Amino acid sequence: MGVIQQGQESFRAYARLISILGDQLISDKWVGVIELVKNSYDADAEDVKVRFSNFDSAKENWAIEIEDDGVGMTLDTIKNVWMKPATPNKLNVKKLGDKELRLTDSGRAMQGDKGVGRFAIYKLGYQIELYTKTKSTNEVKLKLDFSEYADDEFRESNHIDKFLDQIKNRWFENDTPEQILNDKNQGTKIVIKNIRDEWKKKDLDKLQRAFYRMTPPELPREYDPKLSFETTVFWNGEKQKKNQKRFEDYLEKAPFYFEGIISDGGELEYVYKYNNKSKSGVINFFNDLELIAHHQIWRIKFFREVFLEEIEEKKKFDIENYQINHKPSFGPFYFYLYSFNLNDPSEGYTKEEKDFIKEHTVFLFRDDVRVFPFGERGVDWLLLSKGRAEDRAGDYFSYNDLLGFVFITQNDNPQLRDAADREGLMNIDGAYDDFVAMLQASLKVMKDFVDIDKAKKDLKKRKAERNLYEKFKKAFNRLQRKILEYDDVDLLKKSTILFDATNELVEKTREDLKITQELAGTGMAVEKATHDTMSLLKKLKVNAEDFLKKIESREFNKGDLVTFLSDIREDLEFLYQELQVLQPLFRVARKVTKDVSVEKVANRVIRYFRSELNSYKIHVELEVTQDIVVKTNTGLILQVLLNLMDNAIYWIKQYPEKGNSIKIFIDGINNRLIFADSGPGIDKEIVDIVFSEFYSKKEEGRGLGLYIVKELLHRINAEINVIINNESKILKGANLVIEFQGGD
Repeated sequence: MGVIQQGQESFRAYARLISILGDQLISDKWVGVIELVKNSYDADAEDVKVRFSNFDSAKENWAIEIEDDGVGMTLDTIKNVWMKPATPNKLNVKKLGDKELRLTDSGRAMQGDKGVGRFAIYKLGYQIELYTKTKSTNEVKLKLDFSEYADDEFRESNHIDKFLDQIKNRWFENDTPEQILNDKNQGTKIVIKNIRDEWKKKDLDKLQRAFYRMTPPELPREYDPKLSFETTVFWNGEKQKKNQKRFEDYLEKAPFYFEGIISDGGELEYVYKYNNKSKSGVINFFNDLELIAHHQIWRIKFFREVFLEEIEEKKKFDIENYQINHKPSFGPFYFYLYSFNLNDPSEGYTKEEKDFIKEHTVFLFRDDVRVFPFGERGVDWLLLSKGRAEDRAGDYFSYNDLLGFVFITQNDNPQLRDAADREGLMNIDGAYDDFVAMLQASLKVMKDFVDIDKAKKDLKKRKAERNLYEKFKKAFNRLQRKILEYDDVDLLKKSTILFDATNELVEKTREDLKITQELAGTGMAVEKATHDTMSLLKKLKVNAEDFLKKIESREFNKGDLVTFLSDIREDLEFLYQELQVLQPLFRVARKVTKDVSVEKVANRVIRYFRSELNSYKIHVELEVTQDIVVKTNTGLILQVLLNLMDNAIYWIKQYPEKGNSIKIFIDGINNRLIFADSGPGIDKEIVDIVFSEFYSKKEEGRGLGLYIVKELLHRINAEINVIINNESKILKGANLVIEFQGGD
C-alpha cells in the first residue's frame, strides 16, 4: 500500500495563547510588575518610575504606568522583535563566544532570553499603550487590546476564536514625542488600563521590598555596579517613601559568618568567622575524603549520587576503594552566609531584629540581579526544612537563623537558566541538582564550625554548681579549659554529660540551698512589708491618739469621725494587700503548682509598691503583647518580680536626675519579659557577675536579690540576662530580659 496523499503544515497559534502565556508564566501581579522593571534594567535604564494612578476612584479609571529612561526601541525593533513572541535575539547574543557581546552598552549582563517577559503586561491589565524612543529616532506608540486575546474573561456564546495573525495591533510614529520627555530624550513608557487585579496602597510595601532586593546589599567583596538603577513608586501622584530596612544593618548582628568560592571541580575555598576569630581552608568535595569525613559531609545525599551511600557515623571510611563516578555540571560560584543565634538571650536581639532575620533566608543573584523566588519565606530551595523533618533536625540550619547571598553568572553557569514561569531554575543535565548539593555540603561545613563554637560557649557558661569542696572546683575548671582546646563536638557534648553527672553528686546540698534561697527571698519581702506596716501602724497610732483627745475634749464632729474611720479603712486595706502579697511566698503555698499569669503577678507587684512609687513619683508602664502563662507556683514569679521592682526603685531613688520610669514588657509571642528602668544601668564590666551571690553595688546590699532571681528562674527552665546592646534596650538604664521555656 502506497502513500495516497502528503503535504506540509505549520503551527498556527490561536490568539488565546497570549493569555495562557501571561497567566501561566507569570505567577502573580507582583511578579508581573517586577518582570517589566527587569526589562528596564536590560534596557540600561537608570531611573524607573512605577505609577499607580486614579486608584482613589472607580476601577475603570485605574492605570499602572512603568516608565524608564533606558535606550528605548526603534520602530523596526517593535515590529520585528517586540511583536514576535519568543524572539531569540537575546539568546543568540548570549550564545556568542565573546563575553563582551553578552553585555549591554553600559556593561550589564542581559537578564531575559526567552522573549516572553513582555507578556507580564497581560497579568496586570487588558488595555495597553506603549511609548518608546531611542536617542536618535522618533517616538513609537503601540496600542494593544489584550481582551481580544483573552481565553475566558470576554468569551460569549457567539465568540469566534481568532488566530494570532488575525488580530492587528496599531502603531504610530510621532515626530514630536507625546510621553518620552525626560532629559535623556530616550526610554520606554507602558500605560496599562482596564486593570485585572485589586491593588491597595499597602501592596506597595511588598513591591518596594522586591525592588530593594533586586540587587545585592553591600557585602565584604569587591562590588562595582556598572550603572545606578533606581525604582520609584507613586500612588495617586504621591511619591512613596522607601522605608526599606537595609540588610547591612542586620548582618553585623550575626555572630557566625561563612564565605566561600566553589570551583567547577567541586573545591571549596572558605573563610569562617566567629566574633573576632577567623579560620580559612580548602576542601575538595570529591577528592579530599579525609576532610569530608572530618566534617561528616557523607551525611548529605547528593542528588546525582556524588557519594555512593550514607555512611554510619562509626563505620570506617574506606578511602582506597571509594570511587567517584560523577563530574559536576555546574560552574564556579561564590556565597556569603550569616548565622544568627536567636535563641540566645545574651545576643540581645530585639523583636524587630528577630522578625527581619526570620523574614529573609538565602537569596540567589545572577550577574548581581536577583533570581526569584530564592530567598522568599517558605521556599525551601536548599532543602533544609526537608532535612530537618526527615533527618535529625540538629544536623541542619533552620531558615530562622540563616541569611545568605549566593552569586552565579551567566558566563560561568550557562545551564542555570530561569524556568519559563520566572520562578526558579531549570535542571539542565542535573546542573541545578549539583549546584544545590554543593551549597548543602558547604552549609554542612559551616554548621560543624558553628556547632563547635556554640558548644564551647555553652560549656563556658556551664559553671560548676555550688559545692562543698574547693578541690572539685579547681579540677573542674582545669578539665574544662583543656577540653575547650579541641574542636570536637562529640567530645564537648560528652564532657558536658560528665560535668552534669558530677554535679548530681552535690544534689543534696543544692536542695538544701533551695530552701535557704526561698527563706532568704521571703525574708527580704517580709522585711519590706514589716517596714511599711510599722510605718503605717505608727501613723494609725498617732491618728487614734489625736482623735481620742478630740473625744475627751468634745471638740470633734460627725465629719471628723467619718474622716477618721475612712482613714482606718484605707490603712487596713493597705495592710490586707501587704499580707496578700506575702502569703504566696511562704513554703506551704509554694508546693501548689498551677498555671500562673505573669501579667496578673506584674499588676500585683505594681500595686504592692504603689505607696513607694507614688512617693517618689515613679511612673510604671506595663506593656503586654500577649500574656505569658507559666506552670509553677505564684510565689516563684512573685518573688522574681518583687526583687526586680525593688532593685529598680532603689537605683532610681539614687539617681533621680536620670529619670523616674520603669517599664515591664511582657512579650508572650516570644515568651520573654523585659524589666527596664531609667536608672544608671549596669556596667558592662560587671555583667558577668551581676547575678553572682553576695555581689552588690548597693551601700547596704546583701548581694542576694538577682542571684536568687536567677536561681528561681532556673528551676522553671527560664533564664535572665542583661541586655547590653543599647539599640535593644527599651529604657536607658538597666534592662533585664527573662526568657521563659518555649520562647524564641
